[in-house]
Amino acid sequence: MVFGVAGVPTNYKGKFVNLFDWLRGMGLNGYEIQCTYGFKISEENRKIINAEQKNGMYFSMHAPYYINLGSLNNAVVGRSKSNMKEGIELAKLIGVNRIIFHPGGGHENTIEGRKRAIDQLVDAVNEFTSEIDMGDVRLYPEIGGKTASLGSIDEIIEICKRCEYCYPCIDIAHLHAREHGSIQTKQDLIDRLSKIKREIPEKFKHIHFHAYTINYGDKGEIKHLKHGESMPNGDEGKPNLDDFVAVLKEMKIEPWVISEALDTQELGAKYMHDKYVS
Repeated sequence: MVFGVAGVPTNYKGKFVNLFDWLRGMGLNGYEIQCTYGFKISEENRKIINAEQKNGMYFSMHAPYYINLGSLNNAVVGRSKSNMKEGIELAKLIGVNRIIFHPGGGHENTIEGRKRAIDQLVDAVNEFTSEIDMGDVRLYPEIGGKTASLGSIDEIIEICKRCEYCYPCIDIAHLHAREHGSIQTKQDLIDRLSKIKREIPEKFKHIHFHAYTINYGDKGEIKHLKHGESMPNGDEGKPNLDDFVAVLKEMKIEPWVISEALDTQELGAKYMHDKYVS
């Protein structure tokens, strides 16, 4: 069972070395390293991460947003493959075995255009993973928040079917946003997770979640909401986190859940953790 945060919470004011005691004090044991500007972690922080794994913390790593393996631009794909190989080597050095990445964009947003982009991504992933020793590292393509971006449920399933080292990262807020508010009830979430479980049962056992509430519009994601924040029109923030935790329990999912609530990720993570163990 892992409940944790994406990056250093805004509400934390101390040094990185003391962050994990602060998280443990809230019952949290997960941290997703945000490599937004590249797979770069200082030697000092590498040592801290290695030490904290021995203290019961679980680490995943989010790849830079500029990585785009689904691009139809060969130069972009080439750079992205090199970047991912660097990230895998770094992950092995610090003992991290989950790298989350966005499938990308830049394709023609048609059925045929998206198919070409997924084919490009699958070929790219299979190529660079065959060129290096993956060790225990696994790659997690994430549900995309924008309607035009790659990363629908069907596309994530297909990537995971066709790539040996790919496992599903289900960002329930992105899913809700790209499907224009589709996660309204527990059953809505059960239906989608059951589909993944049917299609890729062995990989479903190692599923990774991002969970928080989100504001969305016609094109999908607009912005992450703070934990407990309402939508601009006053409606309750969705997806409902109580429903999400209830589904985890009902489906007997061993959770690895990262909160990406805007500036309040530790509050969202603690809320879900406390609901799960209650």
